Amino acid sequence: MADPAGDVDADPDEPGRRTAAPSRRARSPGAVGAVLRAVAVSVLGVLPAFLVGALAVQIRADLQVGLGLFGLAAATLFAVSGGLARPAGRLVQRLGSRRGAALAAALATASLTVIALAGSPAALMAGLAVGGLGNAVAQPSANAVVSELVTEQRLGVAFGIKQSSIPAATLLGGLAVPGVALVFGWRWAVACAVGLAVVLLLVSLTGRDVGRRRGGAPRAPGAPRAPDRGLPRGGLVVLTVGGFLGSAAATPTGVFLVDSAVAAGTDAGAAGLLFAGCSVLGLVVRIGYGLLVDRHPTRSAYLFIANLLAAGTAGYVLLAAGTVPASVAGGVLAYGAGWAWTGLFHFAVIRDNRDAAASVTGFVQTGLSLGAASGPLLFGVVAQTWSYSAAWLTAAALSLAGAVTVRVSRRMVRRSRGLPVSRLPGRRRRAPDLPAPT
Repeated sequence: MADPAGDVDADPDEPGRRTAAPSRRARSPGAVGAVLRAVAVSVLGVLPAFLVGALAVQIRADLQVGLGLFGLAAATLFAVSGGLARPAGRLVQRLGSRRGAALAAALATASLTVIALAGSPAALMAGLAVGGLGNAVAQPSANAVVSELVTEQRLGVAFGIKQSSIPAATLLGGLAVPGVALVFGWRWAVACAVGLAVVLLLVSLTGRDVGRRRGGAPRAPGAPRAPDRGLPRGGLVVLTVGGFLGSAAATPTGVFLVDSAVAAGTDAGAAGLLFAGCSVLGLVVRIGYGLLVDRHPTRSAYLFIANLLAAGTAGYVLLAAGTVPASVAGGVLAYGAGWAWTGLFHFAVIRDNRDAAASVTGFVQTGLSLGAASGPLLFGVVAQTWSYSAAWLTAAALSLAGAVTVRVSRRMVRRSRGLPVSRLPGRRRRAPDLPAPT
C-alpha cells in the first residue's frame, strides 16, 4: 500500500483504497453477461465506420466517391459522436444501461440501413452521422452496464475486454470483404450488419436494468466496491485533453498502416497480414493490460496509460523510418502500446465514478471521439502535403503530448486528494507504479 512518507512513484492514486486479497475472487451476478453485452454494444457503436472503411474500394467505385470526400465521410461518425458524447452520457445516466443499449442498437440499425440503401455520397454521410449519434449513446451504455455488474476485482479486465471492441470491429469489417462483399456485393455485407443490430436491439428490449440507488445511481447486487472518490473537474478536463491527443495519434494507424507499409516496400498481401496480426495483437493486449491492473490494484493506471502512450511514440517514429523492418516493428508497437490504452483509460475514470459511469464516460468520450475524427484527417493532409514520414512523426508528437498531459492530470488528481505530487529530497526511488512497456 501507500508509503506514508510520500514516494510518488510508489503511492496509489487514492488513500485508503480497499483491495481484495488475491484469494478473494468475488463475482457479481450476471458479470459475464454484462461484459458480453458491453462488447456487443461497443462493437455496434463503431461498426458503421469500420465496416465502411473495409468496404471502401467497393463503395467508392459504386457511389463515385473521391478519396478526400470518403475520408471526410469516414470521420463523420466520430465527429458527431464526440460532439454529442456529453449530452448522450447524461441521457443514458437517466435512462439506464438497458434502455441506453436499446437506443444505441436502434440508432445503429437505422445507420446501417441508410448506408446499405445509400445512392449518393450525401446519403452515405447521413448514415454515418446517425451512426455517430448511436456511438455517442453506445459507449456510456456499455460502461454503465460494466460498472453496474462487475466487481472491483474484475473491473480492469472487464474494460479491457470491452475496449477490444475496436479491433474486433476492424476484424469483422475485414472478414466482410471476402466473405460477403466480393461474392454478393457491399450492400449485402452491410445488410448482414443490420441483422446483428436488430438481434442486439431485441436482446436489449427483453433484458432488465439492475436495481438502482436513490437518485438513479445503479447498484450491482452483491458487488462490493470502494466508495466513489470522483475526479476534480480540472483533472477530468485535462485527462480528456490527454485522451484527445492519444486518440488523434493512434486512430490513423487503423486507417493508414497498410498503405504506409506498401509505400515502404512491403508486399500488399504481407501488409494485409500485418494489419490483421496487429488487430489481433491489439485485442489480446487490451485484455492482458486489464488483467495486470486487476492484479496490482494499488498501482497507478494513469501512469500505465502515460507509459503506453510514450511507447507508442517510439512505434510511430519507427513507422516514420519508411523501411520494411521498421514498419513491422513500428506497427506492432503502435498497436501493442500506442493504441492499447483505451481500456485502461475507461477503467481509471470509471473506477473513481462507479455511480455516474454513463455521464463521466460522456465527458471523456468527447475527447476520444474528436481525436478519432480529427487524427486521420490531420494525418492524411500531412501525408499528402509532405510524406508518410512527416505524418508518422506528427502522430509521435501527439502521442508524446498525450503522455505528458495524462501525467499532468494525475498530479492534479493527487493534489486534490492531499497526496504528494513529487518525491521528497534524498528518498530512494522505489519501483514505479507499473513498468514501462518495452
